[in-house]
Amino acid sequence: MALDSARPVHVVVVPQEGMAFASFAPGNRNLYFEAAQSLRELLGSSAVSEFHTAPGETPEMWHSRLIDFVQSVKATHILGHVESDPGQVDPSWTWDVLWRRLSQQWDGVLLGVMFDSSYPWLSAQSRLLARISDRFLLVDICMPMNGRMVKGRPEVGPVNMPMSRQSLELLDKQLADIAPVVDVSFIGAMYPYRMQLVEKIRSLGVSVAVNPHRLSPAEDFSSSRSDQPSWLDYMAGLASSRMTLNFSQSSAGRFEQLKTRVLEATLAGTMLLTDDRDRTSRFFTRGVEFAYFRNVKELPSVIAEYLAEPERIASISTAGSIKARQIAPVGFWHAIDGGLRVRGLRSLNTS
Repeated sequence: MALDSARPVHVVVVPQEGMAFASFAPGNRNLYFEAAQSLRELLGSSAVSEFHTAPGETPEMWHSRLIDFVQSVKATHILGHVESDPGQVDPSWTWDVLWRRLSQQWDGVLLGVMFDSSYPWLSAQSRLLARISDRFLLVDICMPMNGRMVKGRPEVGPVNMPMSRQSLELLDKQLADIAPVVDVSFIGAMYPYRMQLVEKIRSLGVSVAVNPHRLSPAEDFSSSRSDQPSWLDYMAGLASSRMTLNFSQSSAGRFEQLKTRVLEATLAGTMLLTDDRDRTSRFFTRGVEFAYFRNVKELPSVIAEYLAEPERIASISTAGSIKARQIAPVGFWHAIDGGLRVRGLRSLNTS
């Protein structure tokens, strides 16, 4: 089904956590709020709509509503989180049922976002969507996925999370009076492999502050995932560190991922110190905008080398922050637009 190229671009964003959730607001790391708002800032409000589902709404109901909605607004693209159904308390997955119906009744493009493509069953779900119609384009936050859906077919990813200028303004206010007070931090969920890495680093004589923005210790998985501070508090924790560690391994296994922490750390103005060989360097320049360590064993010497040159830390932190602020409001949508053009699908005209 050929897309009517005469009608204006109109993107319908289907939030995973929409208006029924408190997180659907600026400054909360809600990817779909940020995606919709950042696209409005690029294309104008008339080019973007949101479609919200209610917790507990049946697939039959939201499928029919969405099909009617995209036709009523003359949508050209839909952006949604295709790892699970939107707005559901109990995870379900019926995107294949929806896409079979929708692809026969609508001529637009489904932009399917994934966070956890390292898990084979999640990739299998998106592979099914890709084979239902070639008007499906995968947008992967973490991993390169070219040829993973259909042999030889390009997809989009890894790509940095979107960040609206509205949220960047809130972030600037939050960080206005924050200064570094710890040398090295790790901030995030303490998966078992991360606990082992931090323990190893400390055994080598390096002091690492784990989740220093928390009021109570959060050095195991359970405590690091409960009673979490706000995203803005998390960002303040990053900004309070001279450098912060990023472990790129996926929780699904020995897969290297682009972590959202890469963009967040550089936005916060701390020096990013990461072990990934490929992902970060797709967006930032190694040694200029971020620092690299090869393995845990060499971390003490790497950290000591940087701490002995505070001006070098400041230079890398500043350069990383400048690049991050170029990427954050536009990088997500520019990457999608590039993928659409490569695939010969309708462009968003974001640049």
